[in-house]
Amino acid sequence: MAPRQDLKQDSHKSKGNQNWLSHTGFLHYPTGRDQLVKTTHGWMNGKRIDDDVGPYWRIHNKLYDMTDFIEKHPGGQDWLLATKGTDITEAFESAHIGTAAENLLHKYYVNDILTPRNSPYTFHENGFYKTFKRKVQPVLKRVGKGPTLYMRFIQDSLALTFVALMIASVITQSYTKIIFAGIVLTLTGNCAHNFFHQRNNWRMYYFDLTLFSSYKWRISHGLSHHLYTNTIYDFEVSVLEPFWEFLPKPKKSFLQRYGSCVYEYLILPLTAFLEFGKRLYLQYCGTVKWRLENVLPVLEFVVMALLAPSYGMAFRLWLVLHMACSTSFITIGLIAAHHHPEIYHEGDTMRDDRDWGLCQLDAVRDRYAMNLVIEHYILFYCTLIRQGCTRVRCQLKWYPF
Repeated sequence: MAPRQDLKQDSHKSKGNQNWLSHTGFLHYPTGRDQLVKTTHGWMNGKRIDDDVGPYWRIHNKLYDMTDFIEKHPGGQDWLLATKGTDITEAFESAHIGTAAENLLHKYYVNDILTPRNSPYTFHENGFYKTFKRKVQPVLKRVGKGPTLYMRFIQDSLALTFVALMIASVITQSYTKIIFAGIVLTLTGNCAHNFFHQRNNWRMYYFDLTLFSSYKWRISHGLSHHLYTNTIYDFEVSVLEPFWEFLPKPKKSFLQRYGSCVYEYLILPLTAFLEFGKRLYLQYCGTVKWRLENVLPVLEFVVMALLAPSYGMAFRLWLVLHMACSTSFITIGLIAAHHHPEIYHEGDTMRDDRDWGLCQLDAVRDRYAMNLVIEHYILFYCTLIRQGCTRVRCQLKWYPF
């Protein structure tokens, strides 16, 4: 299998991006990354081109044909169906802490592959990450894996609170209540994100109560963002461009550097609707399949229409609900994600030891305890009242929450 041309030789890619990314650890600039309209479907297709492994699944330097294993996969079929034709080394290593999955691979072995991996990350047996995996195995056997009863209680409570607030807002025709319902829906979706990282389970579909898709987020968040954090292959970075530019590119426009402080307030309430619209269009074109959970936001409107005095009132409340959810969801995502200036972003110098676990640590930052955050804001607002806004704004420090 012949290797593709390297980054500098890909003439159809953006020349400007090639220049500033010429030192990147990846062999190829992601196919389709600079398209204005980006989708997880397009990201996976681009990765298939870049990884160039034919109809197989690549793990390290071996090819496997897991077609007969798809229906047997304990995590569900979607993970294997979505990644067919790609290098799944990072996904395999991060998802399987024990040795059971590794012991099965020989049954589906096809042949070795001589071309180098597109990804720069390493998984040496004596490296940090593989050593960490071995040390954590007995701990997981002792404490168990998966969500605790308390975690499931929190998830279900958030979902029930959302439904109660939604119904109450329709009965009382209250825009205030529906805004709170949208915020609780955001919390419900954020919590459900913990469940779509796992094997198929019904709680992950709480995420689909928003206008986003748990299936699509398994790709954008699980297979892209968590595996290639803050790199050119991080879909959750590239999908924000050119409106939000988080990577340290030297030639950002004035609008990209400072305009987001203004136009983001117009984009935030509409983001979920744009994603919902993209999904409907791709389903209409037959590019992606319709999934049963996609009907959940429509069912919300049906319930609201049955309770509201008019369809118009129900529709307006439904719009406000998801505008509030979109605004709070994306705001939390932009703040809580890996975007602190002190952590690694593509364009920064990459460490010499490219162990995947160490590179993951480079792309995260310790968080302050919540009580310290609350204390900080109490002191801030007290000072705000005492000294005035201008002076305090200069004193405010960055806190990564």
